Order: sequence, then C-alpha cells, then structure tokens
Amino acid sequence: MSLLDLVLPSFIESKTTLLLLGVVVFFGYGVYRMLVPPKVNDGGVPYIPAYKTLFWTFKPDPSRIDLCNNVDVPALKHTGIARSWLWGRWMYKINDAEYARQLFLKPTVFKKIEMQTSLPYTFRVYAAGANIMSENGDYFKAHRAVVMPAFRRAWPVEHFQMHMQKLEGLIRQQPKQVDILNIGRRVALDILGHIIMGVDFGALDYTQGELLEMCWDIVEAGVEPLYLLFPFLDKFPMGKRKKAFTNVKRFHEFIDGAIEKKRLELQSREQLNEEERDRADLLTLMIEAYEQTKKQGAFDEEGRLLPSMNFEELRNNTVVFFIAGHDGTAYSLCHLITELALHPDIQQRARDRVISVIGDKPDAFPTDEQLHELADLDMIIRESMRKSSSASDVRRELAEPVTLGPYTLPKGAWVHVDLWAMHHNPKHYPDPHKFIPERFAWSATKSDLAEMPHEHIPFSWAPFSEGGRKCMGHKFAMIAQRVLLITFVHRFTWTLPKDSPFWIRPRTNTMGLILPLNLKVDFTPRH
Repeated sequence: MSLLDLVLPSFIESKTTLLLLGVVVFFGYGVYRMLVPPKVNDGGVPYIPAYKTLFWTFKPDPSRIDLCNNVDVPALKHTGIARSWLWGRWMYKINDAEYARQLFLKPTVFKKIEMQTSLPYTFRVYAAGANIMSENGDYFKAHRAVVMPAFRRAWPVEHFQMHMQKLEGLIRQQPKQVDILNIGRRVALDILGHIIMGVDFGALDYTQGELLEMCWDIVEAGVEPLYLLFPFLDKFPMGKRKKAFTNVKRFHEFIDGAIEKKRLELQSREQLNEEERDRADLLTLMIEAYEQTKKQGAFDEEGRLLPSMNFEELRNNTVVFFIAGHDGTAYSLCHLITELALHPDIQQRARDRVISVIGDKPDAFPTDEQLHELADLDMIIRESMRKSSSASDVRRELAEPVTLGPYTLPKGAWVHVDLWAMHHNPKHYPDPHKFIPERFAWSATKSDLAEMPHEHIPFSWAPFSEGGRKCMGHKFAMIAQRVLLITFVHRFTWTLPKDSPFWIRPRTNTMGLILPLNLKVDFTPRH
C-alpha cells in the first residue's frame, strides 16, 4: 500500500469535515445575527426577539392583527420604537405619530430604500426595477416629471360603471359563500387595466385564462412572508418561485407591447386636447410626457436639468402602478366588506345615505356630482383602512444620524413605520380594535354619519404614506373605494356565514400587502 493510499482517505475525510463545519458555522452565524441584534450606539433602543416575529408570522392560523397585538404593540408601548428583524436584517420599527411625522416630512434624510441596489436579486426588484417609488433625489424628480401629468386629472365615474355592472352580475350568479378576495382581485384587475393601460383583462367575464393566471401568480409571489423575512432565498428560485420570475418576464413583454402600441398611436396624431386627456388612460399620458421630456428635457424647481428616464423605467412605473394599485384596491375592498358585514348598523346607515342621494331604482348609479356629495362615506373607508391597512409598513433608509426622542439612530439604518401598530396605538385611537367611522368626522363634507367626532392626530393615519412621497394614486384609490361602497350597499345587503372565523378575528397574511385568507360572504340582492 502506497503512502497516497494511506493519506488520501484521511485527507478527503478531513476536507469533508471542514466543509461541514464551515456550513454549520455559516448557518450558525446567520441564526445568531437573526436572534441577537448587533450592538449599535443608538441610546439603547429595545429589540423584538426574532423568534417572536417568526412564530406569529408562520403560525398555522395566521393573522396580521395577532402579530400586531402580541409582538409589535407590546414592544412599542412605552418607547414608540424598537429594533425588529425583517428583510434579512435588523431595522427600526416605529408606531409613534410624531416619529412618523419626521420620516414623512424629511425625504432627504429618510430616503427611500433603493432595493435595486441593496437587494437587487429579489422578486420585487425583478418585477418593478427602478421606479418612482424607489428612487431618490434628482432621479425621483425625473420620474415624477413623467408620472405627475398622468395624475393631474379627474376620474369620471363612467370609468367604473361598466365594471360595477359586471361585478353585480357576478355576485348575483352565486350570492352565497362568495369568495371576496377573488371578486376583489377581478374587479381591481379590470378597473386598473382600463384606467392604467386601456386594456380589458376580462377578469369579470372569465374565470380563468393565461393572462389572469399570470397576474394572480405575480400577485401571490409578492406577498410571500418567507421571502420578505429571508430575501436571500430569491437568489435560488425553485419550483413555484421560479415560475413567478418567468411570469414577471412575460408580464414585462406584455407591458412593453402595450407601450409600443400606444406610442405609435400618439405619433400618428396631433397632441391630445383637454377632453381627450381627461379620458385617456394613465399609460397614454405617461408616454406623452415621456416623449416630451426626451425632446425638451425635464427640469426641477430651480431650473436644473434632470436625468433622462429611459424606456425600461417607463415600463417599471407602469408595472408598479398596476401591481400596487391592483393589490391596494382589491385588499382594501375586502377589508371594507368584512367590516360592514360585522357591523350591519353601519352598513344600513351607509345604504340610507346612498339612497338619499342617488335614489333606489335598481339601476341607479351616481353621477360625478353625486359621487362628490357622498364624500362623507370616506369616514367608513378611512376607518376600515385604519383598522385593517392593506400596507403593513412604510420603509426608509437614513441618509444621516437622526434623533427620535431619547434615541439617536445611525446613518444607513433602515427605519419603517409599522402602520398596523401605529393605527392600533391607543394613544392615537382610543379603543383601537373597535370600528368607529366617526373618528374621521373631520374629513367629511357632510354630517349625516358624524355623530361622535374624535380628535385627529396628524400623521397617525398613513395607509398611503404622507408628505412628498405620498402615494400618487391615493385620490384614485379613495374614489374607487367610494364607488365600490356605493354600488355594494345600493345593490346588496351582506353578512358573514355563521361559521366564518372572521366573526372572531381576521385571518390574513402577516407581512407585505395584507390580504384576507379564505374570506366568504353571503349576499342578498336588494332588487
């Protein structure tokens, strides 16, 4: 037997042992980093043990309100700030409106987290890339120069009428045990397809189809808690996750085709007049502004030339408006329907209010003037969005050290407003788990529903964020929900099935955009 025969097995065994030891050390260090936050000279901000977040995130019967009540609110009760594990790192979580005010009003200090730089491999970055929601400074202003013209417009109620008629018919076909998330997604997809791209997805006409399945898959992939807590997993997409990345690529190709088609249509005609602009889809208006900035440049308030936005970024903004608008509209509608099912007295008051304005004929639908007159219904919508916000948080990165109360947070730290914890902070909202639309009487234009006004604390309600980086689609989102609410209370009464778990507490996912799980509702047509 040679020396090599004697040494080689031991060498191989030692290499295998070292490799296994290295793997153990690597994962052990990762677990340690997750369980024990690194020491930071921040004045002693308390932290939320990661195992608590993990337990309440992945428990078999999940609910964001459980995570909020059992983890977030207790940790934030006395300080309004705590360190928490999310997006594969430790960051600061806040639920105090005064701290949130600083975050919202100082965008150059509390910068948007540029995910395309910090987490370029994640699904969300692959889907939306660099866009107006992720850029800072001059690049944000350049995006805004193209996007803002599309949002400086009215939203005529006729944009919604056809979709509401289809939605009504869909519910009438099978009024019992209606899957609210399913119909919410369908109506949102058709409304957003029409308003953003002028495309008919046919979601309210068909139960399945290649385009619908592609959209549903992308939506589902964006709210997977596992990948929000451990984003590095997106480096190795497998199975269902790999399919989601493929569907995003196909969706990009679909959007690119829509952009090119509309660009050629604009080139073949003269400039849009004001009436045409009021009725044009958002993509047409963005393309018009995009082409103008390519020729003339875009300038900031001081007259400085801004960077040029490219074609890919035009597509990215279309994608992010479509996905964010679709999800936000669909999930907010689901939460609103749930609350009114749980509170039939408020449902009836809203119905009486609607009938007093538009009448009670079976086909009654509000005019633009009547829609404005029913703005007081927004109290119900606002309270629903407070109690069950579709967005779970608003995140920022510090461009410099920041003092919040007795604490000084370091430059580069990630800070996020926990919207659920802030909206359920009893300091801001007494009896936060009760559904009291009158909290928002200050926002109403009528007094029919305003019997018990509460003091409003600025920046304590922020489902669309606030300040200069507030969601540009917030006005559209509120109008869309108002139209949907009017349609529902006028056409139907509804309640939850007797065995619904939502009588006890909402069953939802726990992170990202918050949606109800297995929500069924029984409808009764009124006419």
